[in-house]
Amino acid sequence: MRALKRGLFVLLLGLLAGAALGWLRPGKGLVHDAPRTLPWTVPDYRPAHATHRVLPDGRLRIEITHLPLTGIRPEMLAWWYRKLPISTVDIGGVRYPFYHVFHPTEHGRIRVVEPAQDGQPGMGVGALVEREEWFGPFDSKGAGRVTRLDAAGMTVVPEVAGLRVGEIEHIFTATATGTQYRVVSTIGVEWPLVGGVVNWGIRSAMYPEAMLQQWERHQIEEVGMLQHFLAALYASQPQGNAYRLTTPAQPGFGASTP
Repeated sequence: MRALKRGLFVLLLGLLAGAALGWLRPGKGLVHDAPRTLPWTVPDYRPAHATHRVLPDGRLRIEITHLPLTGIRPEMLAWWYRKLPISTVDIGGVRYPFYHVFHPTEHGRIRVVEPAQDGQPGMGVGALVEREEWFGPFDSKGAGRVTRLDAAGMTVVPEVAGLRVGEIEHIFTATATGTQYRVVSTIGVEWPLVGGVVNWGIRSAMYPEAMLQQWERHQIEEVGMLQHFLAALYASQPQGNAYRLTTPAQPGFGASTP
């Protein structure tokens, strides 16, 4: 009987592993929106610090220390992520989703598919958020559950068919001039018996070395973009979730709030 139970347990884990690997294939055939023409350039990602390694149980650990964000306070970052899936901004007479100005060439769609626990719109705690984006030649589509969002940071748990497959922790640290922003991502499962095999499959199917390098580059670029507009956007007066920014030629553009 004990052997039978063990065999059924292994079979169940194997089926879960198969489901996870099936869902975790990189997104293919995503609609790539045309690059946005914005009044800012994408920042150089190279001065930031990024590393990745394989943990003993086969999970991936990716750590990124972004360049310091000057004039941007931690609460602005928490506000930005809360508003990210539901807001638009008018720049030079063109209206963009927030997600499209976050990265001007590699963001497609983001949407809340299960609401936050507090019932408020956006990326609150408890919300399940889907996103479609691409990192150079690598399409990426997935969903994550927000488990924390405040001025200290944000934690998102990637989900596949209802299964937890890692944790992405955003850490906001106030400095004398703004915010130091770090991200620690752990990708994979902690399942007994088959976890190592599942994690190998996740790494092989989703995160080859070339993809990891492109993902790190993409993350550094998008956070660096916030330096151009977040302080001014946070200080602006919206109509609902519709915001407006002046052009760079006009006084006060990009100035931080007091």
